[in-house]
Amino acid sequence: MVVASVATTNVFGHGGMVFPAPRNSADRFLPQFQTKSSPCNSPFAFNSTGIRAGGGGQPCFWFSQGCTIGCDTCDNHTGHPVGNLCNSTMQPTNNDPMTRTMNRDAVAGSADDVYRYTPWRAPGFAPVIDACGMAGGRHASDPSGGDAVFTNIPWATLGDLGSEVLKKGEPGALWVAGATVEVAWGIRYNHGGGYQYRLCPANEPLTEACFQKTPLPFSGDPIIRWDNGTELQIKGTFVSEGTSPNGSTWAMNPIPRIDFDSKSSGQPKGFTGCEMPAKGMKCRQFDPPCQEDPNNPWWDTGAGPTSHRNVDVQGRCSGDLTSAAIVDKVVLPKDLPAGDYVVGFRWDCEETAQIWSNCADITITL
Repeated sequence: MVVASVATTNVFGHGGMVFPAPRNSADRFLPQFQTKSSPCNSPFAFNSTGIRAGGGGQPCFWFSQGCTIGCDTCDNHTGHPVGNLCNSTMQPTNNDPMTRTMNRDAVAGSADDVYRYTPWRAPGFAPVIDACGMAGGRHASDPSGGDAVFTNIPWATLGDLGSEVLKKGEPGALWVAGATVEVAWGIRYNHGGGYQYRLCPANEPLTEACFQKTPLPFSGDPIIRWDNGTELQIKGTFVSEGTSPNGSTWAMNPIPRIDFDSKSSGQPKGFTGCEMPAKGMKCRQFDPPCQEDPNNPWWDTGAGPTSHRNVDVQGRCSGDLTSAAIVDKVVLPKDLPAGDYVVGFRWDCEETAQIWSNCADITITL
């Protein structure tokens, strides 16, 4: 394991790319997402501003679920893991507590290590239904699975595959081969794990195999950027051994999940210190990258324990963090031919057997 540190409810993880704006967020321009709260952004505001605006609409509803490491396919409906979902004998490769985002006190491989077969425990080794995501993560005929209430839109309905129905759009960025460029994603419901950005030529089928050919290496530390433009440089944690593609680098989600109480999210037996609903710093899976108010885990909007949003647990830099984005810099290969490409974003969750996928159009010049 190479680690680089440079300077339960029915709600399941949701997240997506916000820059470049993905094909998955093209519905942010539809009237219904202009007049009500965008489901993938802040639960406290009608419309997102700043960097999160690119993630308006429903990009956080394009995902695969029932995906565990070493399997050939996903079962399309299992959210929280119940062990390995296929007959694979693969064991987790990401076992260092400092690169795990859930239940860090559990000994890897023990009975307490309930997340050992979820995607982040072997980054890139779990399958996906579609490299650009599946609308709602399930078919309309299947009532189970994650809480993704996908609103049908003119070009996509529940169960559609992103690579098939999301059409090429105007490039969201103009990049130069060999350059270091900025990318960003945002959380809606936080379920730990980690992520990677990849490239596929726009004139090729947008398959997982195509994106795996060109994973983009990270450059330096991530930044938390709030919608008001405020930024905070934080330390990144990266994993580059036991990953797929072999040797590719994945970034750990730097925002700790906030548990609802001491018994939720697979905490070891006897764990205490987190009172329902989500009161106390022990509710966070690991230390947040900025100072938090230990007595108030809610975002500064007046929401609180009596709010109907008890599951929308917000901290300044922990929990669902819907008023900020995680910004990274990635390096483009120098030998890329000029042309149109698709940036693929893949977030491998750790608390759930789920993978979020978005695809964004960009143009590369020499």
